[in-house]
Amino acid sequence: MISELFQTMHKARFSGIRIVPENSPSLQQSCVRAFVESVRKAKKGDSEGWLRQLQFLPAPLLTPILDRMCRYPELRDMLRDELTDPVLFMKLFNGYALDYDTLEKCLREAARSVGRPAVLRDLAYNYCDMLRTELMRLRKAETQSKQSRIRARVLESLRFGDYLYEAGWCRCGAEVLTLTQELIALLPAPGRPLQMESLARLLRAQIGACLTSRAAATVQRLVALVEMPVGESGAVPLPLVKAYLQLGSYYYHVQDYERCHQWALRALASAADGGDAPAKGDVIDVLQLIALFCIAKERHDLGNMLISQAVQRARTVYGSLHRKYADVLQQYGFVLLRMNAILPAITAFTECLDVTGRVYGLLSPHAVVLEGYLAHCLYLRSHTTGRFDMALRHAETALDLVRQLMPTSRCVRRQLEHTRDMILRGPDDRRDTKESQPSRERDFHAFSLREIKEKFFELDSSFERDGLACSG
Repeated sequence: MISELFQTMHKARFSGIRIVPENSPSLQQSCVRAFVESVRKAKKGDSEGWLRQLQFLPAPLLTPILDRMCRYPELRDMLRDELTDPVLFMKLFNGYALDYDTLEKCLREAARSVGRPAVLRDLAYNYCDMLRTELMRLRKAETQSKQSRIRARVLESLRFGDYLYEAGWCRCGAEVLTLTQELIALLPAPGRPLQMESLARLLRAQIGACLTSRAAATVQRLVALVEMPVGESGAVPLPLVKAYLQLGSYYYHVQDYERCHQWALRALASAADGGDAPAKGDVIDVLQLIALFCIAKERHDLGNMLISQAVQRARTVYGSLHRKYADVLQQYGFVLLRMNAILPAITAFTECLDVTGRVYGLLSPHAVVLEGYLAHCLYLRSHTTGRFDMALRHAETALDLVRQLMPTSRCVRRQLEHTRDMILRGPDDRRDTKESQPSRERDFHAFSLREIKEKFFELDSSFERDGLACSG
């Protein structure tokens, strides 16, 4: 009987006949469902034993298990504990996961754990502890035979530090990237491109975290690498545009606009509008930097045109549901706010908050910043509408998020408390309520990079002189 059944199934398989319904779950799906159900039904002590087995599972099986756990609110604490384990997280983060959307979905769900929303912050702390332990072990061991392992850990840490920065955890990203510098120091010949790339990423995180004194030391090291004469390694491409960008961003942050101007021009002259995504990403970053410089110099029309080009390019390259598009939208709202275009700024910040919520969830540092911007914009808008309740609601939301996510960040809390007190005091009679109405970003057609350079240089003779000097 069994042999006849086997022969029937064998013939059916080769003749294209399905033995089971087309929508029936696969063996892996059934195992995943059974595993998660066992965790749900187990007692607390037993469930920890079940979850300990996750360490040994391959990423293609681990990903659907965590995805399945997202369905059950009672498993959020367990899901959070697993995602804050750096070994398990890096197994998914290093490219073995099927997609990052599932990983980010799990992070958003884990952030809803009662009283513990800062998942990435705790993960960063655990990862830094792991790096420190590994550094101590590597310093004592013979590193000559472990160069490949160190280099792999360096590349992983660079990506993870960047990810933390993009997710809004700038201070955590700076800490990871600082430890990465110690790893690079263990390599006998790290190479100029790797050193320059790591310092540029570290400087970006330090600027975002407002670590100005540390950023100043990083600037000195990065400038020394940038100005170093090209030797035999000249054939190796250097990330010069990224270095110029971060140096310009630092000087904009410290309000040294002359030096910001110099580095922005060098970045613009070096940017290439290539066909690959990283080159286009560099162009978008260059456009943001020179737009901020123009706004600081009160060249509002030029700044609005440049940031509009960045928004259009980000939407085209990355799509309207991407962290890079959200970053450009936030800069666009800031430029509009500086131009006193309050209503368009509110629209930009609202869209940015929606995109950020879909990518990172609304329990993230990005939401704190955007809620604060919306509170300030709605307060300014209320001088004409007379309604301050919406502004106050956003200010209270931002303060509540700060208490949950960044309880030790006094500077951010003081700034938001100042915004709330300003709203509670009511309208400021000294303020001019007349708002500007600049061209919307959709009113500009897409310019090529050559056209943007020409427009940028021709509108100011000093820009043109410096630009020709840098490009020559």
